[in-house]
Order: sequence, then C-alpha cells, then structure tokens
Amino acid sequence: MEESGFLGGVVAGIAYFTAGVRLILLSWRSQKTAELLVGMSLLLWGFSYVCWQIPIATANQPLTQPLFFAGRVFTNAGTIFFAVFVWISFRNGTPWAKYLVSAIALGLFAGVAGSIAEGDWEGIQPLTNPWWWVDWGAGFVAMSWVGVEGFIEYPRARQRVRLGLCDPLVCNRFLIWGIVGLIWTSYSLILLYQTVDFETNAFWSSAIDRANGVVETTGVALVWLIFSPPRFYRRWISGDAFAARAEEA
Repeated sequence: MEESGFLGGVVAGIAYFTAGVRLILLSWRSQKTAELLVGMSLLLWGFSYVCWQIPIATANQPLTQPLFFAGRVFTNAGTIFFAVFVWISFRNGTPWAKYLVSAIALGLFAGVAGSIAEGDWEGIQPLTNPWWWVDWGAGFVAMSWVGVEGFIEYPRARQRVRLGLCDPLVCNRFLIWGIVGLIWTSYSLILLYQTVDFETNAFWSSAIDRANGVVETTGVALVWLIFSPPRFYRRWISGDAFAARAEEA
C-alpha cells in the first residue's frame, strides 16, 4: 500500500460517525423514524471504516480477516437500515417495496454466508468468489433505489411547489436524495474496481482510496444538508421557489 493510502477511508469514516451521531440525537428530539434509520446507517458504516482502516493502516495481517469481516457485517447492517428508510419514506404501504427490502437483506446475508463457505471472510476476492457479487449487488440496489425514488419524486414536487401545495425545502430534498443515490452508486462502482484491483495486484491504491473518501464524504454532507439545512440555504431555496412562482404568474 502507498504511504498514507488509507487517509481517504479515515476521512470518510469520521464523516459517517459525525453525521450518524448527530442524526440519532436529532431523531431523539424530533421523534422521527427517518432520522433514526439514516443515522443508524451512517453510524454503522462509520464502524465499518474503523474495522477496515486499522489493518490497512498498520499492515497487521493477523487483524485483517477478523476486522474486515466485522466491517462487512457493519456495512450490511447499515445498508439494511438504509433500505428500510427508503421503503418507509418513499414507498410506505407499497407491497413490492417491502419485498425489495427483504430481497436486499437476503442478498446481503447470502453473499456473506456464501463468501464464508468460499473462504473469503474478508470480502476481497470478487474474481474467485461468486458470492461477493451477490453481496455487492444487494448494496448496489439499495444505493440506486434512493436515487431513483428521489428523481421520480422531484418533478412531481416541483409541480406542487408551483401550485403552492409543497414546501420548497421538501421538493429540494427529493432532488438531493437523487444526487446522493448517484454519488453512492458511483462509490459502489469505484469499490468494485478497487476490490478487483486489490485482488489482482495485492496493492491498495492511494488514489482510489482518496477518490472514495471524496465521493463518500460528499454524499454524507448532502445527507446532512437534507436533515439539517443551514439558515442561508433555507432562505435561498425558499426565495428561488417564490421567484419561480412569480415569473409564472
């Protein structure tokens, strides 16, 4: 591994931890399930980064297998929380969405169980372990799902804003969720390339790791913007929507 090749993961992990804890605290005050589910997702993903970065940073071989496996468990648990969030926030009461959440959870469990049977506890052998793709694919579906739902709802919400039937900030959240879905889907694809490259060359690329750090931290920042937009941002979005309605009038 290149010197400081783990720094991107460290930055992303800190971002996940910080945003996760703050969203959980926010959920206790607001009593809203959405903040709690997303906060738990981010917190668990933060724990996964701790598990991954310790053996990478220290090159400690005895710790690699148990900590990488723990990282997979935390990652998948966070992904299940996130899939449940997408379901109850966008498709609550829709039977197929409930089945999709179940399929994602089943895919994650099956991918890990199959990887154990193949001897790939760490989840770093996509070229020789077919179950790795089941695990990765389930996570990819969850990340893609929130993006699709965000972009479906955004134009509908814009129309309601024009009619004065939707808060501009709510409309803007749909757009941001669409962008977050694109960003985290991009991360999944980068992770795919990174893992294949690692299995092929037994080398953890600093450039890929830092790209991952930038992509994931951007996604986390946008999630925080959804749940806790600063005052200037709220004014900007509300003012922009008011100007759009005035032009149409």
